[in-house]
Amino acid sequence: MRHPGALTTKTGETLRLASRTMPILQAKPSPMNLHPRIDLSRYPIAAFGSPEREGLVASCRRAIGESGACVLEGFVPADAVAEIAREVEPCLDRAFYKTKRHNVYLVDDDPAYPADHPRNAHQTTGSATLAYDFIPKEGVLDSIYHWSPMRQFVSDTLGFDALYPYVDDVAPLNVLVYPPGKGTGWHFDIAEFVVTLLIRSPRGGGVYEYAPFIRSEDDEGFGAVGAILAGKRHGVYELSQPEGALVIFKGHHTLHRVTPVEGDVRRLVGVLSYAATPGRETSAYNRRTFYGRDD
Repeated sequence: MRHPGALTTKTGETLRLASRTMPILQAKPSPMNLHPRIDLSRYPIAAFGSPEREGLVASCRRAIGESGACVLEGFVPADAVAEIAREVEPCLDRAFYKTKRHNVYLVDDDPAYPADHPRNAHQTTGSATLAYDFIPKEGVLDSIYHWSPMRQFVSDTLGFDALYPYVDDVAPLNVLVYPPGKGTGWHFDIAEFVVTLLIRSPRGGGVYEYAPFIRSEDDEGFGAVGAILAGKRHGVYELSQPEGALVIFKGHHTLHRVTPVEGDVRRLVGVLSYAATPGRETSAYNRRTFYGRDD
């Protein structure tokens, strides 16, 4: 089931949000703000102060508020997505491959609960992370990450005054690799938000499933989590994310997973990480866990 609140753009006429429709937004950004590999005719993120940009930001905020996710299909055109794939493909043998057992909260198990309780029930994640120092610098993906109107658009959509790039050698920009048979177990994100760009879809599987807002600051949502872990589908939606789609996702209160990839094509996802404060570096724990680095 597809959640009606996620903002999705289709090739053609409209942006759709629940039962509302609105025309594709058009703007003519200043040439000095143009980024050649983002479709700015559909997504005028560099047209600061324009009604078109304000409308886009408002629509994205509404989608995130309703479903926890904003999906911008065709944000990066197909030819640019293919170029990104060509850039990163030769680097993928340097990705850090890992299989991890974890509970859905991504914290240590709580001995106050049984091992099979939703608080402690384990999931399996199998994927690889290509760290930033192995991603070609000044390539298409890297230039999108560092382009300031891109960062400001994400900031405005999420309600931050500003966002900043990470400054360490591994965390700013990654590519997640899902080999055949691998996926991500159900979990809540530790980070408040994540920004992703789908680079390559597998032949089958690799479906992004999520259950919006079943956890809050006052309620860990054990009942809803337990039902989903038991296979119940009520309240579980599929996030449509074709190649070239940008997704801004708030996963701290939304349970989600990626189903195992089927076939011989790896699922590739670019992850653009931004911080609310300047000079941010990832933790030593994250360096070990996600990148296999002990330095």
